[in-house]
Amino acid sequence: NTQYDRLVCSAFIFTPAPCHRHHNFHVNEATTPPRLLLLRRSSTDTAFPNLWEIPGGSVDKDDPTILHGLAREVFEETGLRLTRFVRLVGGAIKWTTTEGHGSVDTLKEIKWIKLSFEIEVEEIGDLKIGVDEHGDERYLPVDLDPQEHQDYAWVTEKEVRAFYEEGVGRQIVSKEQAGKMLEAFGLRRA
Repeated sequence: NTQYDRLVCSAFIFTPAPCHRHHNFHVNEATTPPRLLLLRRSSTDTAFPNLWEIPGGSVDKDDPTILHGLAREVFEETGLRLTRFVRLVGGAIKWTTTEGHGSVDTLKEIKWIKLSFEIEVEEIGDLKIGVDEHGDERYLPVDLDPQEHQDYAWVTEKEVRAFYEEGVGRQIVSKEQAGKMLEAFGLRRA
């Protein structure tokens, strides 16, 4: 689309995986609420250092489709292999930045668009594998690229809502992103 200069995609990865509801195994989400994978950005990152986000990134010109780009980004950032696209979550997020140095005449306006998808990954499990030194439940080890991210967590809807409504807990990249996370949790209940 020539209307935008950059396309970004992101992934909502939940545990337990929604497919478990359709097989012989059933997860009681009242006692085992779904958890969403968040990644904590590197402290040396120029954009949003130390803040939490869902996996994702820019779609490259070499990516055959947006979905191929998302699968590549998820694998690069987490080591997880995408197996299924569940749904597009909400509408696109759009924003504008400027690029360049020097006088106003040399600055270029960059128009961005971001699409977010709920996905399933091959490695997801339904069982908690332990608690880390911070008391966070760990469902699935994630292979982080230390240049991009320093930590990960599987968070509940309640944790995301605490940031969205009160600004407490894990600091998410933006309130708009936290709102999208809450929308994704809501779609899982629908």
